[in-house]
Amino acid sequence: MKQVFTFLAAVLLTASTYAQVGIGTTNPNASAALDITSTTKGLLMPRMTNVQRLAISNPAAGLQVFITDLDGGSFIFYDGTEWGTLSFTKKRPDAPTIGTATLGNAQATVSFTAPSSDGGSAITSYTATSNPGGISGTLSQAGSGDIIVSGLTNGTAYTFTVTATNAIDTSLASAVSNSVVPATIPDAPTIGTAVAADAQATVSFTAPSSNGGSAITSYTATSSPDGITGTISQSGSGSITVSGLTNGTAYTFTVTATNAIGTSAASAVSNSVVPATIPDAPTIGTAVPLNQQAKVPFTAPSSNGGSAITSYTATSSPGDFTGTISQSGSGSIIVSGLTNGTAYTFTVTATNTLGTSAASAVSNSVVPVVPEVGSFYGGGVVSYLFVEGDAGYVEGELHGLIVALEDQSPLPVMTQWQSDFPSQLIETTETAIGTGSANTDEIIAVLGTNEEPYAAWLARAYTGGSYTDWFLPSADDLHQMYLNRVTINTSAEANGGSIFSTNECCASSKPYWSSSEKDYQIAYYHSFDPTSARNVQVGWYYKSQSYYVRAVRAF
Repeated sequence: MKQVFTFLAAVLLTASTYAQVGIGTTNPNASAALDITSTTKGLLMPRMTNVQRLAISNPAAGLQVFITDLDGGSFIFYDGTEWGTLSFTKKRPDAPTIGTATLGNAQATVSFTAPSSDGGSAITSYTATSNPGGISGTLSQAGSGDIIVSGLTNGTAYTFTVTATNAIDTSLASAVSNSVVPATIPDAPTIGTAVAADAQATVSFTAPSSNGGSAITSYTATSSPDGITGTISQSGSGSITVSGLTNGTAYTFTVTATNAIGTSAASAVSNSVVPATIPDAPTIGTAVPLNQQAKVPFTAPSSNGGSAITSYTATSSPGDFTGTISQSGSGSIIVSGLTNGTAYTFTVTATNTLGTSAASAVSNSVVPVVPEVGSFYGGGVVSYLFVEGDAGYVEGELHGLIVALEDQSPLPVMTQWQSDFPSQLIETTETAIGTGSANTDEIIAVLGTNEEPYAAWLARAYTGGSYTDWFLPSADDLHQMYLNRVTINTSAEANGGSIFSTNECCASSKPYWSSSEKDYQIAYYHSFDPTSARNVQVGWYYKSQSYYVRAVRAF
């Protein structure tokens, strides 16, 4: 080692003293600063691996080395710009041709085309590098391809260049790629409150904290059930209207956010709402006059708007007098405060939690009256006014019986008092005026409603004038109907009903059943044929006989 330093010192001293240095010669060539002459030995350049050569910092132009692990050993030099073999048959590759950068989730895919020249040494890899950030991705292959650069920040714009590397060195960078913004689908929005309306709901939401790096372009609300959707074009928080819902059906909703990449996961589920609107208009029935009142029947509308109807209101014209009933189904409304002798018509509206329906069609015209025998009143014709001693009489008040406008027996078959034989004894049926309702209750309690329709059952089932308190008259009730038959018949016909049957078609008179029982086999009847010998009093006959039925009710 000491000898080496001594030799180097001598060379340096000689080089500094003389313009030329000769080794193996005392007469160096005039054009050479150092002339090494030998016929038995050569010049041994610095020897190193390719990795060591690449680690040389700031190589000087003209620097030469021998690379021991390059193609079995190669001399290369640095020309001030790049390394190459002494013959320059091998050098670094040309720059690749940049292709298209395509965004991804926190990454981008950068395509490139291999350079036309690999510098004489096979390309071993390509590297794409981002700007900003200098984030790189490498692909180990010789030809064209795509490089994935990961670790990017969603929402940040990036461009890329690509270099090629062979055993000699790395190429210059390619041209700059197009700009891309890595992104992913947004986070799920935050659900707000759903509010119901007519066949629709409005669903509020809050924009997600992350749009995934790409601006949100729309939000979509989806119903459950039915999967009905509504969409809005915007990027921030807001509300979406979902239409086409079925009133009366309970719905919940979720909301998703969409950007250029795709659609987010669904939000949490909203509160449940029931779309609804005001009800349809009820169907008007036939108004019935009363004393300073009218009874206005109606049928519930086919649609309650999706919200249960809570009440109905009838309104008079003239006067705008009203009556209200709190229920959801069909029924009748009493409108009070009317003036007897004045003609009135009525309309009915239905109300639910959303509001009040349009008015029904206009009813028939009625004239409230002080009831008297023959008056069209309370669903039929007044047949009798109670006097002191009658069941139902109240001092200082006006009460009585109303007879139905038509028969209830299914003509031409007519009806038995009791179809079973042998008959049963009811025991408590009375004959006096005003006892028919109690009689009817007793009969139905014993006979039930399972056998063929019978007289008391038919009377109770009648709903004329929208009343449900009709009954089979007692024997004395029936007799009063006979006594007032002419007036009753006139009023019944004038109001769309029919007169009492006198059975003129048949050889013998067919009377009307009463609710009064004589014994277990026999019940009382009354013939309305004025030519019958039995027309002035109540007669009786077997319960299995088929006679007419005409119901009455008390007022």
